Amino acid sequence: MDCLCCADGGQGPTSETEFLGSICNLDNGKAKFPAEDGRYVMYVIAGCPFAARPWSVLSFYGIPSNSNTHGLRVIKLFPAAHDDGWFLQPVSQGEQDLLHAFPDAKCDSLTPTPEGCTPLDPRFFPEDKTTFHHISQLYEFAKPGFQGAKSVPLLWDTKSHTIVSNSSLGLSEMIATQMAPTMATRNQHIRLFPSCQTDDENEKQLYLQHKELVKQIHSKITTAVYKINSVTDGGEHDRMVNDYYSALETYQTQIVDNGGYLMGTTPKFVDLLLLASLVRLDLAYQWRFGLGRKSIRENYPGLMKYMTGMLEMEGMMGDCILPRDIMALYWMTPKWVNRTLPLVPETWEVECVGGSCEWKRKDDDREDGEKK
Repeated sequence: MDCLCCADGGQGPTSETEFLGSICNLDNGKAKFPAEDGRYVMYVIAGCPFAARPWSVLSFYGIPSNSNTHGLRVIKLFPAAHDDGWFLQPVSQGEQDLLHAFPDAKCDSLTPTPEGCTPLDPRFFPEDKTTFHHISQLYEFAKPGFQGAKSVPLLWDTKSHTIVSNSSLGLSEMIATQMAPTMATRNQHIRLFPSCQTDDENEKQLYLQHKELVKQIHSKITTAVYKINSVTDGGEHDRMVNDYYSALETYQTQIVDNGGYLMGTTPKFVDLLLLASLVRLDLAYQWRFGLGRKSIRENYPGLMKYMTGMLEMEGMMGDCILPRDIMALYWMTPKWVNRTLPLVPETWEVECVGGSCEWKRKDDDREDGEKK
């Protein structure tokens, strides 16, 4: 994206179903959305792996996300949705019930909370803030009759009162290439996105490799779980699950062979992409999406080490990774109900020969003579 995103000043291609603009760090006055400190806000859901993409880039670089005047303000909507989509303030009875069931959700509010949450600035909204309650209203205000998915992440421009972008991949690269150079407070020496604006052939190859790997992770890992959850044919479901596990094996080997990350000894954006899915697999997918046959903790030691190492990076746990709020999306949103029967976990498999059954968990380290 850094090859093209600001070629037209960040206007972006026209689309009826997406917003594809970009903040641009240009010094020629031609940027439609200039990289101004504190001008933009990004709406997210803690559990959404797509919203996690730009949010994790923001956290990786330490760009301020809790200030109304500096950096890029992140606004966390309630972490689960009812019939009317993502909301900031509950309106329907169903939404009020969600809030009652999870009163400690780490979402932002129009008024200060007992925990001292920074109240949201009125300029974050297109009209009187008392009338704003759902993310869908921003889409309708920016483009009346908008027909695309009213999704997160969503980047809002508080000056022009419009949506800049709702492309998770585009926003991620935009933050890394257009905002981090002037706003980062940590990891400034790490380029999450290789550049194609170079004469260095090795760097160009790295750019292409990274781009292709992002596509693979998106297809084989990130979106695969939603396809698994929606399939109604049992045989097809089992095949897709096994393909998913095979992909995890492949990426685990790649990480170990390359020295700790997917493309070498330092993280790239594609590592943050994979991290978002691994966290959700460990917290939710293995139960909610029928992926409990294998687990990161028992079956993928390389991925477990990789995940925990990245979670220990400053700005990850408790900032852009909120475990219980992540779980809330998958347990409290009514539309996600398992449609197919999950495979039995490997650790529950029993081998019976001649009427005698042997059941031994992989983590069972008891003495052979101890009664089981």
